[in-house]
Amino acid sequence: MFKRIITALLYMLPFCIYAANNHSEPNVRKDPLPGTVALTFDDGPNPVYTRQILAILKKYNIKATFFEVGANAKLHPEVVKEIHEQGHVIASHSMTHPMLTRISPSQLKNEIARPSEIIYSIIGVKPKCLRYPFGASNEHVRAEIRAYGMVPVAMGFNSFDYERPGTQKIIDWVLKNIYSKQVILLHDGYDKREQTVAALPAIIEGIKKKGLGFSTICSL
Repeated sequence: MFKRIITALLYMLPFCIYAANNHSEPNVRKDPLPGTVALTFDDGPNPVYTRQILAILKKYNIKATFFEVGANAKLHPEVVKEIHEQGHVIASHSMTHPMLTRISPSQLKNEIARPSEIIYSIIGVKPKCLRYPFGASNEHVRAEIRAYGMVPVAMGFNSFDYERPGTQKIIDWVLKNIYSKQVILLHDGYDKREQTVAALPAIIEGIKKKGLGFSTICSL
C-alpha cells in the first residue's frame, strides 16, 4: 500500500509542477507603493500623443506604466523603444482590443500571446501583465492570461478621458478621487488624446500637492 501511494505521488508530481508554473501568478506588483499612485496609459503607442506624454513624464521625473495594444506596438516599434529606454514599464493590453469574454478560445490565445511576442521582439523584454480591454474578464480569461505567464490586471480608477469631456473635467475628476495606492487609468492611443496630454501636468501637480508620489505597477 505504501509503495502504491509513493508511486502515485511521483506520478502526479510533474503535473503539479506544470500547474504551478503555468497557473500561478509571478511575483509582480499590481498595486502602487504606499504613499504613491500609479499613472497608467492604455491603447498606445501613438507616435504623437505617446511622445507628448513621455516629454511631460520626463519633465517631472515620473515613471509610468504603458499597457500597449499589440497591433499598435507593431505599427510603431520606435515609440515602444522610446518608452522602454526612458525607464517606463511596458505591459500588454491585448492584440486588437476586443472584449476578451466574447471571442473564441483560439482568438483569446492569440490576443494574449501575440502582443507579448511583438513587444519582446522590439525591446527584448516580455510584458509581465495584461490589462483586459473594457475591464471585461472572467475566470477563463484570467486563467488563460496566467497560463501564459502573465498577471491579469483590472483597469483601476477610470478617468473617462477617452470620452473627451474637456481638459478641466478630466483634471477635476481625477484629483477629486485621488488616494494612496490608486491606479489611474488614462489613454495615449487610438483616438485624439490632446485633452489627456493637456490635463496631465495639472493632474501631476495636484497629486503632488496632496503629498503623494508616483510608482509603477507590473514591475517586480
